[in-house]
Amino acid sequence: MQFLSIKTADFLLSSVGKAAANELAHADLGAAHTLSLLSALRRSYTPEQAGALLSLVRLRQKAATKFPEADQLFFVPEALEQATAWPIAQRRAALFDQHAPPGPLLDLGCGIGGDLLALAQTRSVIAYETDPVRLRFAQANAQAVGVAHRVEFRQADWTADMAAGRLPAAAAAFADPARRMNEQRIFSLHALQPPFHALLQLQQRMALLGAKVMPGLDLAELTQALPAELCGRCCVEFISHAATCKEAVLWFGEPARWPAGPIASVASEMPRLASVHTGVAWHTLTAAGAAPPIGELCVGQYLHEPDPAVIRAGAFAELCTLLDAHLFDQQIAYLVSSAHRAHPLTQTFQIEEILPFGLKQLNRRLQARQIQSVEIKKRGAPIEPEQMRARLKTAPTGRDAVIIFTRRGDERLILLCRRVAHKGEKPSQ
Repeated sequence: MQFLSIKTADFLLSSVGKAAANELAHADLGAAHTLSLLSALRRSYTPEQAGALLSLVRLRQKAATKFPEADQLFFVPEALEQATAWPIAQRRAALFDQHAPPGPLLDLGCGIGGDLLALAQTRSVIAYETDPVRLRFAQANAQAVGVAHRVEFRQADWTADMAAGRLPAAAAAFADPARRMNEQRIFSLHALQPPFHALLQLQQRMALLGAKVMPGLDLAELTQALPAELCGRCCVEFISHAATCKEAVLWFGEPARWPAGPIASVASEMPRLASVHTGVAWHTLTAAGAAPPIGELCVGQYLHEPDPAVIRAGAFAELCTLLDAHLFDQQIAYLVSSAHRAHPLTQTFQIEEILPFGLKQLNRRLQARQIQSVEIKKRGAPIEPEQMRARLKTAPTGRDAVIIFTRRGDERLILLCRRVAHKGEKPSQ
């Protein structure tokens, strides 16, 4: 389903296509059954229709962790991969509704509707998309979740409408430039489609603009790309969900609205809540640019691995304050503290041994401590964890442990640890 024709997309959206997809959802869709499934489908449908049905139902299964009601929605692979996860989309929609003045919102590059479905929960939205298949699917998805009456769809290039003075008046805008070209990831602001300068023009027309960009955003490149007059009017938010930094958002608006430094926004699961799409609590930390404290590393300390969004934002000094912790090397993003202070912004481990780098000694200690199963982490160490795992000699029976390969200055170290708090647990008092 790398390419989907309009004709085949319309088939999927038809009553016949919907019924076929719903029936196929009950089958075993494992890769081993691909040929038999396609053969059965081709008895009733064209080869393109059969392939599209199988791809759609597999995408729906994949999307279940990202969207509520995914079994009734329509996807194409790249759009699903880049679509915003529902908890992130809901939170962003709430921010727009809270901070934007009254009026409709623009969704510029709505794709299959990842953010649109959340934005339209509370505001009317004018949605732009140039790809006709994605636009049709966004329309169908809005209908499926009951927000179609709040959305006006336009198959058009919003940058062309902006240049021609046809961009509708709106209270705020959300822009989602393409971050892939020819199936390759984009790493520069200037390679986005539309490019960064179009976003700079757009922000001049909006009281509030949020632009989704790559999670690996280079803050130095952003600083160089921003005109001087936008200093203090643009804030970067790094957003983490499921322990992964999923995206960065550039927020443009009134200076008083934004903190001076980057923001880390981290979702942690709330196990008591039933749905994976609503059982989320959000935690934020803003980097003010202060240098974090540096101190000793010793056995018995608690080592804290910051969430990836905290690392991207550089909020180490602020996290050190929260945890009464310090770094043991200014280049290594691990914090250590003498007290156990678990926090949703970190994973926490207690250091049991500190070893110089060496496989023989490590294997001896794994046997001596009766460690059977290991989790391998690294930071600042030139190793491949899975290659190293094959060389470890663990005990035949015993307990779990965490091995961290790292360094302090030029000294390469192995930290033998035990996990004491999982991400998302309630912080200790």
